[in-house]
Amino acid sequence: MRLGLAVVLGLLGVAAQRSASAGPAGFAFLEVPAGARASSLGGAYASVAEGVEAAYWNPAEVAHAHGVQLLAGHHEFFQGLRHEQFAVAGGAWGGGYALSLRAMYSEGIDERDALGNLLGSFGAHDLDFGLSYGRRWFPGVRAGAALHWVRERIDDDAVNAFPLDVGMAWDAARWPGLRFGLAAQALGAAPRYTIDGVRGDPVPLPAAVQGGASYRLRLSPSWSALGAAETRFTRGRNGAFLAGVEVQSAAGGAARLGWRGNDDAVSFGAGAGWRLGAVSVDYAFVSYRLDLGDTHRVSLLAQF
Repeated sequence: MRLGLAVVLGLLGVAAQRSASAGPAGFAFLEVPAGARASSLGGAYASVAEGVEAAYWNPAEVAHAHGVQLLAGHHEFFQGLRHEQFAVAGGAWGGGYALSLRAMYSEGIDERDALGNLLGSFGAHDLDFGLSYGRRWFPGVRAGAALHWVRERIDDDAVNAFPLDVGMAWDAARWPGLRFGLAAQALGAAPRYTIDGVRGDPVPLPAAVQGGASYRLRLSPSWSALGAAETRFTRGRNGAFLAGVEVQSAAGGAARLGWRGNDDAVSFGAGAGWRLGAVSVDYAFVSYRLDLGDTHRVSLLAQF
């Protein structure tokens, strides 16, 4: 057990060093926050996600999965791009597991020659299949890992990669409601496209390290509040500060607000959610910079 934790910590350290110094990366769809609740909290979710949602954020927290959990999400944004997520999780082997899928794809893109004449159209898509496992190692301490198969295709050319995620989480017993989370994502070798029989330059994975803390406060028997503050360092991008606040009612409703500092693509998000029995529906509005427009995201979570 101690050896396993040491390996996780070592991988986290290597990822932090590489993500801070490496050049621009490919597979940008892996950087799109998965889930409407996470998006409305500014992506400050490595210390918040539990169960099936943790498959996209921190595999250690997949340990919370029990019964059968389902997650589905959808959103559309600039240039006709669509982003989908689907995952299933449950308890097994002394911890929790999750099978996840996410995809980004576009409408047909016009193909033109050097003179601007229309030749036809082509498509592009990105796929990510993941298998995650997390479990408790010591009281209050959880660790986990996830293996992915990632595929990126543009027209008739495609490339595959097999990145690894690792993560840890700790609930502070002295301060009930306080949780620390740390995750490293998209660790692995850079694949290469082969076009017309010629191998291209390496396409680095967007290796990232994200960590921080969240705190849940009971305001009254009917109301609670959650606050989260995290940082994220991604290969080829500025380090970002992420913060989110959620107010939740025992009746099932929730309101959320998130902010991303030093992020050149996204500034803030807001959203709401409603839980009815075993089903939760979440909505997020996310504002993009650089005239990229705004997006609306919806996700559904069910517990059986």
